[in-house]
Amino acid sequence: MPAVIFKTLSSRKRGGISVREAIRRLSLGEMFQGAAELVAILSLFVAIIIWLIIRFQPHPDVHVGVALYAYERGFTVEGTTKTTLSVMQDLVSNCTLWQFPEPLHKNRVKTIDLHSWVLSKVRLDNVSGQDLTNLRVGVVSRLHNMSTELSASPKVEATGTLESTSQDGLHKYVISIATLAPNASVILSLQTPMNDNLRRVLSQEHITVRIPAVFLSADQIWNFHPTVTPINASTMLKTEAEMQSGERGAAVTEKVEKKILESPDRELLAEDLSNRLLPAAPHCQEGTGDRLVEFVGANE
Repeated sequence: MPAVIFKTLSSRKRGGISVREAIRRLSLGEMFQGAAELVAILSLFVAIIIWLIIRFQPHPDVHVGVALYAYERGFTVEGTTKTTLSVMQDLVSNCTLWQFPEPLHKNRVKTIDLHSWVLSKVRLDNVSGQDLTNLRVGVVSRLHNMSTELSASPKVEATGTLESTSQDGLHKYVISIATLAPNASVILSLQTPMNDNLRRVLSQEHITVRIPAVFLSADQIWNFHPTVTPINASTMLKTEAEMQSGERGAAVTEKVEKKILESPDRELLAEDLSNRLLPAAPHCQEGTGDRLVEFVGANE
């Protein structure tokens, strides 16, 4: 019984008034206050039941893995020779998966037509024996913004949008997938063009990039935060290449080309963007990102 009504009835009963008569003498204000307390108690009780259901209900088994990259592509010009520039770095291990061409004398080489991105790749494995329908995947990280673009493995339709930004600068990017079949896997790739803010973050010495937080919800599961496992950077790229091509052992190939420029070519006079290159990182060693330089192909 709500406290205000209990106290009122108790005091009046002590005064020699019966319980029935005391109830009849309750004022409208006392009844409204008592009803409000009753609603509050019932709401708290329902909230506790819902929390217990969410806390202890078994979720379908979904494994989540993440790898983070910085990617640059452009051209270097040395004399009249123009060469494709391609660099991929593992942001979790802070090492270089591949780089072509190898760093040369900066005073002799300039960089032109440079484009850079940050890539967040999220792998979902539905190891349960049931479909996951209306699946929503939230990825919370500093590496996303309004320019982030989403792509997914073949045969999986996914859409995404940036939903919110917290006060500490974390962005929540939410991905919607209609259906993820039993024992199926999908790799979601979030590609964000490099801007001054991201470049400033990645240019800090001894940088460590936090693995993003992920939450999942679907028709079959309540909203929950699964354990996120860092995936070897080269393994993620190779697996994605196999999913895209449908062939096991598919190479992660970068086409590298060289071209001899004629003296009138405008590219010889193009602005040097070497100062916008990502900070150099050591080559990945086995057991970290694993170096992928063997997959860089050259066509001269």
